[in-house]
Amino acid sequence: MAIYHARVKTFSRAKGHSSVAAAAYRAGLLLVDEKTGSRHDYRRRGGVVETRCVVPDDAPEWSMVPAQLWSAAEHAERRKDATVAREFEVALPHELNDGQRSALAAEITRALVQRYRFAAQASIHSPDARDGLNWHLHILSTTRRLDAEGLADKTRELDGGPSGKSEVEWVREMVARVTNAHLAAAEVGAQVDHRSLEAQAADAMARGDLVAAVLLTREPTRHVGKNASALARRGEDSERAERNAAIHGENDEQFEKLLETFERKGRAMAPTDGHGPEQAWRDRQNANRAGVDLTLPGGGQMRGVRGITGLAVGQIAVPPRSPGPLARDLFGEAVLLWLDDALAAVIDLLKNTRRFLEDHAGRLAAFAEHSRLRTDLRELLKRLRTLKRWATEWKRRQLAERHALKLLHRSEHSLEEFVESNPKPADGTEKEWARRRGRRLAAIEQRLASLKAAREARSPQAEAVCEQRLVSAVEAVEEWSGQMLKSYPIESDALAPAFGPVDASKLKASQKTQPPRSPRLH
Repeated sequence: MAIYHARVKTFSRAKGHSSVAAAAYRAGLLLVDEKTGSRHDYRRRGGVVETRCVVPDDAPEWSMVPAQLWSAAEHAERRKDATVAREFEVALPHELNDGQRSALAAEITRALVQRYRFAAQASIHSPDARDGLNWHLHILSTTRRLDAEGLADKTRELDGGPSGKSEVEWVREMVARVTNAHLAAAEVGAQVDHRSLEAQAADAMARGDLVAAVLLTREPTRHVGKNASALARRGEDSERAERNAAIHGENDEQFEKLLETFERKGRAMAPTDGHGPEQAWRDRQNANRAGVDLTLPGGGQMRGVRGITGLAVGQIAVPPRSPGPLARDLFGEAVLLWLDDALAAVIDLLKNTRRFLEDHAGRLAAFAEHSRLRTDLRELLKRLRTLKRWATEWKRRQLAERHALKLLHRSEHSLEEFVESNPKPADGTEKEWARRRGRRLAAIEQRLASLKAAREARSPQAEAVCEQRLVSAVEAVEEWSGQMLKSYPIESDALAPAFGPVDASKLKASQKTQPPRSPRLH
């Protein structure tokens, strides 16, 4: 399915940003900031498919050259806290080919330039992974309008407040509308929607499309960001990625529970006699004016969905749905987590988990058709992932401290090199020399603050918190494994000794005395 994403952000000198640096990075160019003399060379970076400058019809010729455009943009701003550039970040459908994506990017950029009369640099980026889907567009724009005389007044309507919110909403709607037009022209059977999930769910219910409404009541995932994405590419965990994985699991579980509820009540039947969802909605519209939020099993609620409880048997058509990961695959993932070296220090404390996973093939053969097995296995996986995170948390903090110290040394070395190579001048360039030296001093201050934060994260108090979270994670895994042993017993369990609760007092000693090893199942 096509993915929708549109975001607007700004670059400010108050935060140390430079429009020249931002333009060089997004376009993969070498650009020199004439105001500061800094060189920004990104010619070796990959992933830049194409870059183009789009300007108003009466704009001067130099505005089509990135080096001149962004140098002029920097010189036009006098304040030390000025906003020097604005960026519109847009997802491009992976279902389109290169030529179609280029045409879509050009039309979106032209629409923005025509509305706001600024100059824009549009760069298409390809996914980081070879088979990735994250095609996206960076539209870097000036914060001033451009006319025949050059950069003019600021685009204040985008600065914030009610006007800014309405303009951002216009941008989001325009991106969705133009994207859908290009998808339709390419005969792609997918569309995007800029509205919130709650608004889409309410619209689906107004159409009588219950299944779409159910799907749209899912909890949205959080933006991962480049740092967490880089960790994922290296095979490392990140808190944001783990949270999104948990959200996906919870959404799947809630959807399955809801469908099970309808199936038990005989509501998952195909419509007969031409009585479809639209007619059902009209029939029940008056009875449901007050609106009822559907309460799910376990107390959860479907946000923004009204009038479901009044639908009668035979009025809801539920299409075939993907069964999701098989129980065999979930067992396999749990075993891989068990065998991960990250759990070596706590593996002897996971006695119920070992007992449950030792004969996973036997449990799978005995309970493959059990309706709750997959849901329970997903919960076990979620708890094992949390355990892995806290089992490796202290090591990550150690590495963060070393990295912060390394960056501090680099900044100090940069200052030393600058002072040695650039003695303080006695002529009129002293102010520029002081500015360049000040940037290096500011970098050292930032590195010192980062190092201080990294060391505070390894304080005795922080260590105690990490240990307690690890103990809690071990207990959570063991408690759930114990419940699954009772829910899915097999004959070989009678041969295994019965284990009691986790002895958390042995955890710290276990971490310090046990050498790293790869646990194995027998």
